[in-house]
Amino acid sequence: MARPAFVQILMAVYNGEEYLHEQIDSIRRQTHQDWELLVSDDCSTDGSLAILREYERYDQRIRVVLDGERHGSAKGHFMALLRMADAPYVMTCDQDDIWDEDKIEFTLRAMRDHERVEQGKPLLVCTDLRVVDEQLTLLSPSFLTYSGMDASKLTMGFFLASCVVTGCTMMLNASATDLCKVPVNEGALIMHDWWASLVVAAFGTVIHLDRATLSYRQHASNSVGADRFTVVRALASLDQKRQTARQTFAQAREFKRVFDGRLDLGQRDQVDTYLSLQDALPLARMVGLGRCDAWKHGLLRNLGHALVFLTL
Repeated sequence: MARPAFVQILMAVYNGEEYLHEQIDSIRRQTHQDWELLVSDDCSTDGSLAILREYERYDQRIRVVLDGERHGSAKGHFMALLRMADAPYVMTCDQDDIWDEDKIEFTLRAMRDHERVEQGKPLLVCTDLRVVDEQLTLLSPSFLTYSGMDASKLTMGFFLASCVVTGCTMMLNASATDLCKVPVNEGALIMHDWWASLVVAAFGTVIHLDRATLSYRQHASNSVGADRFTVVRALASLDQKRQTARQTFAQAREFKRVFDGRLDLGQRDQVDTYLSLQDALPLARMVGLGRCDAWKHGLLRNLGHALVFLTL
């Protein structure tokens, strides 16, 4: 058998015909050309599959996989693709963005630099994004700034309660991909990128590069989009944030079930402490967030974090 491509790109598609050409063409223009695109269509009702078959015919690096399987969500779709991945480096890709021409090259260079220092460790490298509208008009040069997020803390404790990794920017090395292949109850997961971030942070390192490597298109059909951060909007979305916080407990329980035997004593205590917050008194949750290292970075972000956990 031929060796796997150096970098495998996993693209999950559903009714994406409007933007597919631009996204795939941006991948084909990459300065790093040693890649394979595994693209799966989630039983689209538009012309997406025909477009994918067209690309598959004239570029042998593009393969349509999981043909005819119904996944029903981006999370399930990407988890199925991750189970197929077998390359040294794996990236995940949305159907409606546009990659910068050196996205693979830039991310891979950082990955290999870190591998030389952290030999054998699972690594996840991610980047910032620029936010654009349907016509590619710039809304913000930084997704993190636009969303009021900060990537200076990337520990396991942080990922128990929060996530700043956007899947369409991330690259996994083989050790990290193997962690994502461990059988799991997907219904307990929030998103594939959050899960990947949590497990890699526990057993390896998550690295954030402070540069946008793609144009992240915002439109009416986004599965997950970018919302501009304002204090008023943050307060208005408290119910949604509380719902997400409750989901983090289900995800943490699944993380413990799957990986408990691999965690050291300190990590196990962190996870147990986090899970205890669900039934703790409000003020005890504040102490617990500190014990399990689940606070964010920055006063304003932590005030919002506290408000969510005080009012669960």
